[in-house]
Amino acid sequence: MFLLSDDLASLRRDLDAADSATAVLQARCEALGLPGGPRVRAWVEPCEGEVDEAVRGRLRAAPGEVLACRRVRLMWGDVALSRAINWYRPERLTADMRRRLSETDEPFGVVARPLGYRRVLRETQLVEAAGRAPSLHCRAVLETPDGEPLALVEEIYPGD
Repeated sequence: MFLLSDDLASLRRDLDAADSATAVLQARCEALGLPGGPRVRAWVEPCEGEVDEAVRGRLRAAPGEVLACRRVRLMWGDVALSRAINWYRPERLTADMRRRLSETDEPFGVVARPLGYRRVLRETQLVEAAGRAPSLHCRAVLETPDGEPLALVEEIYPGD
């Protein structure tokens, strides 16, 4: 059961208008008074596979530039809100941000927020499969104020 929206269209509108998916989820959980808070946390899962050239291109990564991957389920208590894979340019983060991403359950958007990024939505799609609840798939690039890509994130709502 998707607890954050009467429908995925409403969630889509909120995500399309926001610079932080985490902030949207946090606000919805708080507004609904859901138990399990007080914050959205990232349940980190192993990243598998190599970064492909399409991702490198979207991030405008230089040849040989190291990209990092973080695959998570964003959680509110025991409720999975979304699943996401995030390819990012670690050298554009501070040492403390890189440490927090590797050692804590803080979502990427929370950790990187001081960089003042903006979320540039590339694609959203409502997916309906036979025998399954509908889901919302989003792809966005996070860009720093200088217009440089920081991360490419692919999200699926709900996260179960």
